[in-house]
Amino acid sequence: MIKPFGVLGWVKVEILTTNPLRFQTGNTFVLEGKERGERLLLEEARESPGALLVKFQGLENREQADKLSGRMLMVTPEEVGEAPPESVWEHQLLGMEVFTRAGRRLGEVTEVMETGANDVLVVQGEKECLIPMISEVIAEIDLQRGTITIEPLPGLLEE
Repeated sequence: MIKPFGVLGWVKVEILTTNPLRFQTGNTFVLEGKERGERLLLEEARESPGALLVKFQGLENREQADKLSGRMLMVTPEEVGEAPPESVWEHQLLGMEVFTRAGRRLGEVTEVMETGANDVLVVQGEKECLIPMISEVIAEIDLQRGTITIEPLPGLLEE
């Protein structure tokens, strides 16, 4: 999430990435909702408590920075690169179909909620299901087939 900082075009960015190299000078970003639009070129970044202060090329005053307010900075899937071993990126999970080991289709992943303890898949089907991303529940994630197989804990899917 972005908000203006000062009067010289700097913005304050909440960091959601786990990649420490993401905010290096020269990297580029797109704004959420403008994936096909103009890219923002990072000129400088410096740490601030709980956030990062960032200067993009072409943002010279608060009014220009204010136009980015409330938006998310994004990178393309190609720029994200491969997930670490035994991991997947959140964007890879969106749209995947979720099944139980018994073959029951629960629906499609529409959101990944971060809860602090573990992520939770929001699955839309006949009814909404919340599936914790824990090893006791997630049996398999098949990126090639676009499916997630779960082993529901007792009470997880009960009406």
